[in-house]
Amino acid sequence: MKKVLVIRFSSLGDIILSTAVVRPLYEAGFSVDFLTLKPFDQIFIKDYRLRNIISPDKKELKGFSIIKYREKLKDYTYIIDLHKNLRSYSLTLFNSGKKVRYKKNSIKRRAYTYPFFRKLIKNDFNVVKAYTDTLKKLGIKNSNYRPEVVITEEEKEKATYYLPEKYIVIGTGARYENKIYRRYDRVSEILIKKGFNVVLVGSLEDKKIDRNIYPEKVIDLRGKLTVRESLAVISKACLTISNDSAIAHMSRAVGTPVSVVFGATHPYFGFAPFKDEGIYLIKGVSCQPCDIHGKKTCKRKSNECLDISPEIIVDKSLSVIK
Repeated sequence: MKKVLVIRFSSLGDIILSTAVVRPLYEAGFSVDFLTLKPFDQIFIKDYRLRNIISPDKKELKGFSIIKYREKLKDYTYIIDLHKNLRSYSLTLFNSGKKVRYKKNSIKRRAYTYPFFRKLIKNDFNVVKAYTDTLKKLGIKNSNYRPEVVITEEEKEKATYYLPEKYIVIGTGARYENKIYRRYDRVSEILIKKGFNVVLVGSLEDKKIDRNIYPEKVIDLRGKLTVRESLAVISKACLTISNDSAIAHMSRAVGTPVSVVFGATHPYFGFAPFKDEGIYLIKGVSCQPCDIHGKKTCKRKSNECLDISPEIIVDKSLSVIK
């Protein structure tokens, strides 16, 4: 049996999206190992499709330590590098396996932040497609696979035991402020009036930076769940509404329709859902996107890109519920 090593170190959202290559490799008969950093290995705990989950601490892959760790990665027929950085190059440099590295489109994505180049660049990049396109070199030509994290029925029932039926998940946070929609309190009010329950998921940091005051009926689980528990809660939701962040990709990976709100970033950077996964909302102001990661301070001091009415957010989002 041919052995394959898949590499994606971080971050949470990127690793979730990289799971799109696991099923096609498994179904094609490959023996698959996945290399990521702790604590992201918990994503794969119940994944029967993987032979091994290799999860070093970050310090084990720094400096000369990386040379020592390289000795552990032997006898692979293929190495699929879905990170493509100095660390992944260093780890696989002298490995005998055939290396396949995904096309990051880094230059084109950065150029897209400039209005002049925006007119010249075709807006068709998607990270999941870029990941699955690597499989063509292994003889797997169908690239219509989606992110998928295996969550057991037992995990789903345990995580949602005390939750009401017919709920919508909202992911209020994001890594950078200019990616965060600021009126999810009003979105929650409208959803509740329409007969839905609302559950907030995310990290404790997401909760700390959120200045909104939510209706009493809103169930706030931010900072209270593990990644797998969050995935289980999302899997039972009618819909997820999220910023351009890991919560959106978690929803895609458990088959829950998602509505993604883009602020300082843009769907062109490759993180928009496919049509069969959900929709995205974008204001489309002339300065959008201003940064590939959304971490720059708004030059206009207005965050106009996030000025989308809660009513529009709700109406558009509910359109994806079957």
